[in-house]
Amino acid sequence: MKGSRTVDTDHGAIDADVLAELRQGFATSELVAALDALDACERRHKWLRACLLRLHAMASHLINGVPRTVSGEEPIWQLAEEIADELDAHATSVSHVTRLVDRLAKLRPNDKTMPGTRI
Repeated sequence: MKGSRTVDTDHGAIDADVLAELRQGFATSELVAALDALDACERRHKWLRACLLRLHAMASHLINGVPRTVSGEEPIWQLAEEIADELDAHATSVSHVTRLVDRLAKLRPNDKTMPGTRI
């Protein structure tokens, strides 16, 4: 629940009660770890893109009857499962980062409060 005290800081007006909560249990180092996780996802982007293009070619051949353009190293369903697993892992990483950042977004002061003190 949002607090009712607003304080002015070098980084804007914030909710003082939320800041107090964050000081009790927010590890800022998790932001750097989140960045590392996003970097790992970015490195996997080329692999994922190549796999999606292969999957598209396979699906187009099977579903639309277009000429075969790729040789499947694995069955189409296996490639689809590998892509789905990778996307699930990416979604989990991004979801963790979102929850982490959302905690800091709660510092937004309550609009009904008066300007606060400076800290």
